[in-house]
Amino acid sequence: MQIYSRYFPSDPAAAGWGWRISDAGRQQIEPYAPYPGDGHPMGYLFDQSGRRVLEEFQVVFIESGSGRFESSSIPSCVVEAGTALLIFPGEWHRYQPSAATGWQESWVGFKGADATRVMHQFFHPQKAVLKTERSDELTELFNRLLHWTDQDSSGSEQIASSHILLLLAFLKAEQEEVQMPDHSDASLVRRAKIVMLGQLDQRTDLENLARDLGCSYSRFRFAFKEQTGLAPREFENRIKLNRSRDLLLHNRLSVTETAEALGYSSVYYFSRAFKGAFGQSPKKWLNSLNFEPLTNTG
Repeated sequence: MQIYSRYFPSDPAAAGWGWRISDAGRQQIEPYAPYPGDGHPMGYLFDQSGRRVLEEFQVVFIESGSGRFESSSIPSCVVEAGTALLIFPGEWHRYQPSAATGWQESWVGFKGADATRVMHQFFHPQKAVLKTERSDELTELFNRLLHWTDQDSSGSEQIASSHILLLLAFLKAEQEEVQMPDHSDASLVRRAKIVMLGQLDQRTDLENLARDLGCSYSRFRFAFKEQTGLAPREFENRIKLNRSRDLLLHNRLSVTETAEALGYSSVYYFSRAFKGAFGQSPKKWLNSLNFEPLTNTG
């Protein structure tokens, strides 16, 4: 059994942020191992009936294995790898891995004014079991979140808590995809985004993409602008630059390697685009975070 967990005391300095992490962690429960594992404070343990009630929201993501979930709003049901469980304050619930498979779970507990607004506006206890097709992305977000919970630098809690909104955005987007007719403009733009995200190492041929999606380029461009507020090329440039910060900071690529990975024709054009979007060159941005870039270029 492998467990990493952190529980955070109340931090008045973080109260105004709108998102505050209460606890976070990851544990691997082997088949036939006891559950839950050791190390959880009393307020987080299940009672003799296997239930508990929390005073916070939680996202529990089942990365592998299978088990069961039940709450006051949802009858007992099977949960499989790639399932996110949403826990609401005051709502009794219980879950556990199957003895035969065990499971790996990652979780984050959170509070805050903005967190409460988002959870009540976009999610519901009656729909708290969310199967996702984006397991890799959610696992990577948890990797980053847990990395920042383990830092003692100034602002690390706020940086960690910013990943909660990204987790919820992924889950909300998939809810909308399930309800979306394939012929709608929203579906058209969603499919285009998937293509763009899948080929960030090249410049998308937008006219060919429109034809592949079964529409004219004029309709495609209009729908994209209507749905996102950005023209298709602007959107592609934006996601490339957002991705560049991940590659520089988390993947530790050099500025040159990052430019190449995102299909820029030169480091010069990449650095100029980065500065235009974020106000600093890649090197200065990394220095502002006390990260030393792996090249002096940029």
